[in-house]
This record gives sequence, structure tokens and C-alpha cells, in this order.
Amino acid sequence: MTFLVNVYAKCGSMENAQKVFNKLPRRNVVAWTTLMTGYVHNDQSDVAISVFQEMLEFGSFPTNYTLGIALNACSAINSVELGKQIHVYSIKYHIDHDTSVGNSLCSLYSKCANLDSAIKAFLKIGEKNVVSWTAVICACGDHSKALKGLRFFTEMLADNVEPNEFTLTSVLSMCCTMLSLSFGVQVHCLSIKLGYEPNLRIRNSIMYLYLRCGRFGEALRLFNGMEDMSLVTMNSIIAGYGEMMELAKDDLSAYCNGTEALNVFSKLNNSGFKPDIYSFSSILTVCSKMFALEQGEQVHAQTLKTGHLSDMIVGTALVNMYNKCGSIERASKAFREISARTLISWTSMIAAFAQNGQTQQALQLFEDMRLMGVRPNQVTFVGVLSACAHAGMVNEALGYFETMQKDFKIKPVMDHYSCLIDMFVRLGLLNEAFVMIKKMDFPPNESIWSLLLAGCKRDGKTELGFYVAEKLLELKPKNTETCLLLLNMYKSADRWEDVSKVQELMKEKRLKKLMDWSWISIHDKVYSFKPDERQAYGAEMYDYLDQLLDKAKSLVGYQSLESFELLEVEEEEGKTLPSNVQHSEKLAVAFGLLNMPNAAPIRIIKNISMCRGCHNFMKAISSLNAREIIVRDSKRLHKFVNGQCSCGDYGGLL
Repeated sequence: MTFLVNVYAKCGSMENAQKVFNKLPRRNVVAWTTLMTGYVHNDQSDVAISVFQEMLEFGSFPTNYTLGIALNACSAINSVELGKQIHVYSIKYHIDHDTSVGNSLCSLYSKCANLDSAIKAFLKIGEKNVVSWTAVICACGDHSKALKGLRFFTEMLADNVEPNEFTLTSVLSMCCTMLSLSFGVQVHCLSIKLGYEPNLRIRNSIMYLYLRCGRFGEALRLFNGMEDMSLVTMNSIIAGYGEMMELAKDDLSAYCNGTEALNVFSKLNNSGFKPDIYSFSSILTVCSKMFALEQGEQVHAQTLKTGHLSDMIVGTALVNMYNKCGSIERASKAFREISARTLISWTSMIAAFAQNGQTQQALQLFEDMRLMGVRPNQVTFVGVLSACAHAGMVNEALGYFETMQKDFKIKPVMDHYSCLIDMFVRLGLLNEAFVMIKKMDFPPNESIWSLLLAGCKRDGKTELGFYVAEKLLELKPKNTETCLLLLNMYKSADRWEDVSKVQELMKEKRLKKLMDWSWISIHDKVYSFKPDERQAYGAEMYDYLDQLLDKAKSLVGYQSLESFELLEVEEEEGKTLPSNVQHSEKLAVAFGLLNMPNAAPIRIIKNISMCRGCHNFMKAISSLNAREIIVRDSKRLHKFVNGQCSCGDYGGLL
């Protein structure tokens, strides 16, 4: 009859198991323990505790295994107080050193946030088995003590205890936390030696470790060699391709990695798995980096169909995707559809409004957030100050800057000062910008000095510009565009000694030459453009571009200020480009106008920042052709509509 109780319990029929148990003529400790085990395994741990108490009242004495089951039930319902009583009971009857009791105590204290007690319970165990070691290793991992967990693992191996799959996955997880690739590789080798390499959980853990440590080649080899996959596998590799996009050598390589991520997501949908919030957030992040609005819209539709749209993580990823693809209206709609908004959601939307030049909406949303009782952080105020900088709202910006420090006790960081200095430079208030620099508690970075240099160049402040240039040189800038800005400034003033200094710096830093490169995606096909490839797309496109240039020149207020600073390095190598060469984004927009439907926005990615002449050209074409043109360069997103740009005419500083 006890065997029948066990069978019904394992089949999930606890009602029948209880009926059989109730008809037992005699109930020994095995019968009680069997019933308790059934309730624990069927997620009815509170009933298991009641059975345990009934057993004690009945006069049966629990065995070490019974106490272990009771402690597992306490863990499941987070009842540390009852667990302590059972712990005392085990000490009273001198069985706290028992393996099953010690293992259960270790897990209980770990789950109830008491790592020290968990380790003490582990150390009390007389004969430690693989479950004992795994329990204490997992406890260290759960309490962010990865190094201590790895030490226990090495002790386990020294004690000649062979790890199981749960031990190995826990250890690999801690290697990920510490980014300890060398230790992780050794664990990988050990898993192969022990025959665990085909195990899906372990392969997922190893692959994720390689992805986290930037070893994408090894991760992809593991992924491509998998016959069986899980949703975790798919999510990991999609997130890995997203990381590869960040580290890619150029934007086109990043785009290719993004395409691979989309292929994996498509494979996920076709393999019978249901995407979860992590699948959607990862692929939406990839779409935002690729400027892939169409694919992002398809993912949006899928989140709506699967019911994930209201989730905070997915909703925030949608806001970021639409923002980075230049569709602020849809970003705002996605934000409104988030049911439970967090600080991250509010901050993302404020930043989106700021980046699209919608200052009033950004500031109003900030006030709404405060009314809702959400406390802003450093990043929130970066969005607020950026919004003020876009609109040249000096008093408001300084007011928010003061509020941030006095009311919210937030200490300003470089990004806050950068927003204010950007605002002053836009308005031509260079003296105020220098006053703000003196108030900083830390030296300005390359970005701030570059802003000031661009402002000095625009306003003709030559001497001040040379002072800023010296400050930039002291930092030994790593950005090629900054170095070329310095080169151009020194050459225009015939300061050849300084020109040599910058050239030497570029050689020392191994800064590669700037290749002007733009591309556009039409019907999932990518078309790339370089200034010196006139024959690539035929004469028709160039004739059309010449027509566009003539139309732009006829427009009142249009200035053609084409800059060839980016070609400096090529000239040094003895290459001469034609005098009528056009920058790549002009070729891309001409191609887009010829090959895309009349109402479709034109989205272009450019690998370096736009020059002022191209910025003026895009403004003119958006007005003349009544087309929305969106260009994402290396510094910001420019959305041209009816002759205006969302950057607040930052083009004056290009």
C-alpha cells in the first residue's frame, strides 16, 4: 500500500495517494515520508509540512531522509523559522552531520538569504557527496560570491568528487559573472572529459561564456554544431550577434552580424519555439542598431499577437527601436502601450523626444514622471539637459542642472556638462562654455574639446581654437575625425610644425584613414556607396544627382559647403580624387529617390559624421522633394523634414 502511495504521487494524483494512505492499517516512517515526498514533488509543500507535523503528533520518529524532505518543503515555502526548528531537532538527535540533512539545510539557508549559515551547514556534513558540493557552489553563485564558489569547486575536485551537469552549469555561470575565460575553458575541457559535451544545458552555458568574453568564433562553432537547441540557445546567440555588432570593425560588418541575428530569430519562429521577452528585447535591439524599421515593425506585430507588448522590457526595447530608426511618433505610441512604466521606460522616452528635437514633449514627460512619483536618475537628467540644449533654452537648462544637484542630490558627470557646453557652443556663447568647464570637478574629455574646437572654427575664433587644439593634443585623441579637424585647422593657418605633430600622433595611435561610406536598404537588399565609385550604379543616378544639386543651388538660403577633410589621408598616399566627387550620402539619397516609392522615407546609414555641405543638401532635398530623409551618422541621427533637421541645425558645427 505504501508502494501504491508512491505510484499515485509520482503520477501527480495526490488525492488518490492520500486516500490509500488513510486506509493504511499501520503507518510507519516510510509511509509518512513517501506521502510527504509526493506533496513536495507536486508543489504542495505546505501540505507536506502539515503531514510532517501530523507524523510527529502520531508518535512516529522521522529518519534523516524524512528531515531532509521536511527541510526541502521549508525551502519551497521560504519558511526559515520552521527550518530552524527542524535544524534544532536534527542537532538534538545528533543527525545534523547526515548528508541528506546537511544538503537540505545548505539549500534552505541559501534560499533564505543566509550564505554563512548555508556554508556552516555544508561544513558540518560528514560525508559530502556531489549534491553537497553542488548545493554550496550554487549558494555562492546565488549570493554573488562567484570567487568563493569557484574555490569550493576546486576543493571538490581535489576531494575526488566527480561533478554532475548541475555543478558544471553553476560553475560556468560564475565564470560568466567574473568573465573568467581561462577557468571556463578548463571547465569546458572537463565537461568533454566527463562525457557531458552533448548535454544541452552545459553547451548553452559554455556558449554563453564565450559570447560574454568576446570569443564569438568559438560560440558560433558550438551553436552550428548543435543538433538539439532550446529557447535559451537561440536567445543567447541572438544577444551574442548584438554584442558582435558593437565590436565590429566597421558598420557594414555590424550590419551583416545583425542580418545573422534576424536569421536566427526567423529560425526560432520556424522551429516551434515561442519567443519570450528576452527574445523580443534582443532582436529589437538588433533592429535598432541596423536601422531596420521594417523588420522592427514585424517584430512589433508579433509581440502584439503573442501578448508580450505590455511587458516593460519589450515595450522599452520598442521605444528605443523606433527612436533609433527615426520614427518618434511610433516610439511615443509604444511608450503609451506599456502598462507598468519603470524609470528606464520614462528615461528612454524622454531621451527619444530630446534626440528628435521635440523639447517641449521631453520636458512635459519629465514633469509627468515626477508627478507619478518616479525619481529621476543621472541618465534621465542627461535627456532633459539634451532637450534644453536642442532648443537653446539656457535658463531652463541651468535650472534643471541646479534642481538635479539640490533636490535629487545627483552629482554631475561628464555627460551633464557635455549637454550644457553643447548648448553654449550652438548659441555661439563660447565664453560661457569655458566658464562651465572651469566649474567641472574633472578635466574635460575629447568630446567636449572637439565641440569647442568646432565652435571656434565656425565662429572664426582662431586663437581660442588653437588653445583648444593644444588641449586636444594633450589628450592624444583616438578619434580619426578629431585628428582630421585638427589637421585642417593647422593647415589653413600654415602651422606645418603642428601638422606634423598631428600626423605623428595618427601614426602612433595607428588611426586608420577615414573611408566615406554610406548604405541604404531597399527590400532587404543593401546598397553601399563610396565617393570614388562612379561606375557602380550607372550614369542615370549621377545625372539625377546633378539635377538635384542644381535644384538645391536654386533654393534660397542653400549653401554648398562640401568639405574634403576626410580625404586628407588618401592624398598623402598619392591618390587624387576627381574634383566633382560627391560624398557618399548624396549618392545614397539619389539612389533612394530613384528606386523607392514616392511616399516612403529614405533611411541612410553613414560610417562617419556628415559634413556641413551634405547637411545643407539634405535639408534642401527634403524640402524640394517633400520627402522624409533620415541619416544616421557616427555621431547622431538626422531627420530631415520640410527643410528642417531634428538635430536643431547642429550641422553648423560640422
